[in-house]
Amino acid sequence: MKLKRAVAIGLMVAVTAMAGAGCRPKVVSTPTVGLPSVVVQTVREEDAMLRYSITASYPQLRGTLSPGVLEKVNKAISTMVLPDIAGLKQNAADDAAWAAKNPSDAAELPADQGSFLGAQYEIPYLTSDVISVRTRFQTYSAGAAHGMSYTRVLNVRLGDGSTINTEGLFKDAKQGLQWLSQYCVTDLKSQYGADYEALSTFVEDGTAPTADNFKNVSMEPDGLAVSFDPYQVGPYAAGPREVFIPASEIQSMLTVTLSPEAFSLVLEPI
Repeated sequence: MKLKRAVAIGLMVAVTAMAGAGCRPKVVSTPTVGLPSVVVQTVREEDAMLRYSITASYPQLRGTLSPGVLEKVNKAISTMVLPDIAGLKQNAADDAAWAAKNPSDAAELPADQGSFLGAQYEIPYLTSDVISVRTRFQTYSAGAAHGMSYTRVLNVRLGDGSTINTEGLFKDAKQGLQWLSQYCVTDLKSQYGADYEALSTFVEDGTAPTADNFKNVSMEPDGLAVSFDPYQVGPYAAGPREVFIPASEIQSMLTVTLSPEAFSLVLEPI
C-alpha cells in the first residue's frame, strides 16, 4: 500500500505497547495539533492445524477526548473488524471438527487451501469534530470458488461519540438518498461505458435510494466517497466500485461542513 493523499501538519510517530494475544501496535501518530493521536492496532495470527491466517489493522484514538467518548469511539471502530476475525476463526474450527468426523469427505478437499482474512484501514477524514474510518477487507474461505472483498465505513462525531449513518449526513434524509441514487447511476454509467446496458439491472438495484444500499459513504476533505462491494452494482468480475462526489456538488445538502484542511489518509495498491 502507498500513501495516496495525506494532509497533515507536524506528523509525529512513536511506538507504544499494548496487551493482548495476537495484537501489536504499529505506530502512534498525531495528525495535527489538537486532534486525537492514532494508535494502529495490528492483528496477525496463523494456525496451521485449523488452516487460517489473519492480517488486519484498525485505528484507535488517544488523547483530547473525554474518557467516555474515547471508549465509545474506539469500541465502534474495533467492532468494524474484530467480529469478522472471530467469525473466521470459528468457521475454521467448525470446518476442522467436520473434517475430523468425516475423514473420507475431507480427504477429497484440496490440502493446500486455507482461510484468510485481511483488513486495511483508512482515515479519509479527521477533524476535531468528526472522524471517518474506512476499512477494506479481503477474505477467502477454504473450499470457496473465489475470495471476496468488502468495505465498511464508520462516521462518528467526536463531541459525543455518536455514529452518523448516511441518512444523518443529510439535512433531508429522503432527499439525500434520492440524490445519491441518481448521482451514482450517472457515474456508474460512465464507468461501465458500453457494458452498462448489460449491467443496468445490477446498478438499478444496487443504487436504489435505500439506507442499505448506501451504508458505506465516507467523508473526505474534498467530497464524499460511496463504496460498493462486488455483486452490488455489477457481477463479481466487475469488482468493487467507488463513486466520488465533489464537495462543491453536495455540501449544501450536508449536516457536516467538509473542511479541505482536514487530515486525510487514503491508501491505494502499489
